[in-house]
Amino acid sequence: MTTENEKAVRRFYEALATGDTTLVDTALAPGWEAVPALRAAPGPDGWKQSVDHLRGVFSGLALTIEHLVEAGDTIAVRSVGHGVHTGELLGVPGTGREVELRASDFHQVADGRIVRSWHLEDYFGIAAQIGLEFTRGA
Repeated sequence: MTTENEKAVRRFYEALATGDTTLVDTALAPGWEAVPALRAAPGPDGWKQSVDHLRGVFSGLALTIEHLVEAGDTIAVRSVGHGVHTGELLGVPGTGREVELRASDFHQVADGRIVRSWHLEDYFGIAAQIGLEFTRGA
């Protein structure tokens, strides 16, 4: 049985998977906090901007929730996305490469909406897939 909290969390990811940012308003509380903070803007508007940005950087972006675990008011999610790198990211213009995006999130939910999300993404893996090279400092 799907709980109201789980439904809110699934809408959060559905917005990214489909580009339908109207889902954000039903998934996130008005004062939603992202940890770390989004570069776009705070709150739900920041997530909408992030969705638009990511869908512009990765054409054909598809997202799968691989694991979802609910404990009290917290839901943990492990997700994977796939898309073609067609827009600028980390200073790298679109490469046309298929990229895998892995992330782990913890969402705190109250009254059927997410109030806070802690996000950890595999930026190193993404950077390597788009051709960024890393060297040790001298």
